[in-house]
Amino acid sequence: MTETPVLDSPEAIREHLEIALDPRDRAQRGVRFVLCDADNRVMVHCPVDDLPEDLEPEDCAHFVSVFASALAEGDEAGGILVAITRPGSATVTDTDRHWFRATHEVCSQTGVRVLGVHLLTPHDHREIHPDDAI
Repeated sequence: MTETPVLDSPEAIREHLEIALDPRDRAQRGVRFVLCDADNRVMVHCPVDDLPEDLEPEDCAHFVSVFASALAEGDEAGGILVAITRPGSATVTDTDRHWFRATHEVCSQTGVRVLGVHLLTPHDHREIHPDDAI
């Protein structure tokens, strides 16, 4: 039996995503919400696949709100990790910025901790930071 991953550091988050998302997942346009408990233990991965290339900010906010609200109801101190997957390079796009902003705005409103927003492509992995979302 394997231990439940604890995402308590940038290294632990990176390692978990590298193991959890295989190259086929990373080449698909989608987003994965990783819901964690108060101790940052992974509870569940919630993938949303086959998304259009250009999502509007409202669409991103809707998806985030579904999972953040569910987490807030189940574990008031829970945290969420967002992993954007898509083909191409790891250059941050407008849609990636929409995901970043929506994650932080919705989670602030629902009281859910953000563990990070990551971009995974078939060959690259980067965490998206506030400077990237400007």
